[in-house]
Amino acid sequence: MTVYGFGEVLLRYTPPDYEQLKDAGTFKVNVGGAELNALVTLAQFGHPTEILTVLPNHALGHLALQKMFQTRVGTSFIKYNNGRVGTYYMEESFGFRSGKVIYDREHSTFAEHGASVMNDINAQNGDYFVFTGITLAVNKAIRRQIVDVLAHLKEKGVKIVFDINFRSNLWDKEEAVPVIKSILPLVDVLFLGKKDATHLLETNALDDDMKTCAKTIQSQYDIALMASSNRNIEQSTLQGIILTKDDYIESQAYAYTVLNRIGAGDAFMAGVLHGLNKGWQLGETVDFATKCSVLQHTTNEDALNVQESDVFNLSTHFGALKR
Repeated sequence: MTVYGFGEVLLRYTPPDYEQLKDAGTFKVNVGGAELNALVTLAQFGHPTEILTVLPNHALGHLALQKMFQTRVGTSFIKYNNGRVGTYYMEESFGFRSGKVIYDREHSTFAEHGASVMNDINAQNGDYFVFTGITLAVNKAIRRQIVDVLAHLKEKGVKIVFDINFRSNLWDKEEAVPVIKSILPLVDVLFLGKKDATHLLETNALDDDMKTCAKTIQSQYDIALMASSNRNIEQSTLQGIILTKDDYIESQAYAYTVLNRIGAGDAFMAGVLHGLNKGWQLGETVDFATKCSVLQHTTNEDALNVQESDVFNLSTHFGALKR
């Protein structure tokens, strides 16, 4: 079983010490991207992975490659083209000051040439194909081809994994909804948030709970498994859910402290896919995935880069020291 991730690899520029972007003199550079983040975690858990993307063949493209080499993510299907790496600038939140993201990814190598990678997808029966709404947002050619590509993969027995991951500063709702709706009937494992049901797809009322929202979408699109990681901002807790046609399972609600919000959903996705591939019970799977998300909040990286045992050994109280 190989997990293929199809999407753009990004460089994140973040000022140190919670500085605002307007005051920044230096930046820390991270390599990330939703699909790559999930693959990094899965690779640490021992799964074969392959990133499907396009990079420029220059120093910044090589920086991204080096991250993949370090984390054992497969690079056999990467294509190279002249151009630039997609980037974004992140101002971290502090106290009551909200964070801020400024994207600079138009005309990147993936935005211009990403659709060409779909011709080389070599997934087989039992493999997973992972992508997100962000991938659809940055490349119009991919949007035109994606339904045919997914249908072909499903015929081969590949499991389709989709995270809606709607970003309003990448594409608008009117453009996104028809594309997402065309994809959902082909999806085997769907990751979503409550607002995807109430605000984006408008399948549910605002006062519907997560269980109701998930069941509505599942019944409408016949999706085998759905999962979500839900933050309670007031209580600073994180709780995962998994819904199948027979079960609705909630994890324990874990208290979390935020050092970094980037990649928490991607870590949750990796945890769910890990549990599914290990054949765990769904309760164990969603609990493990939620712990992955909690741990990712404690790192400064875009992807959770830990061993399975580190997740199982999540501290039961703040500031524990293992000796």
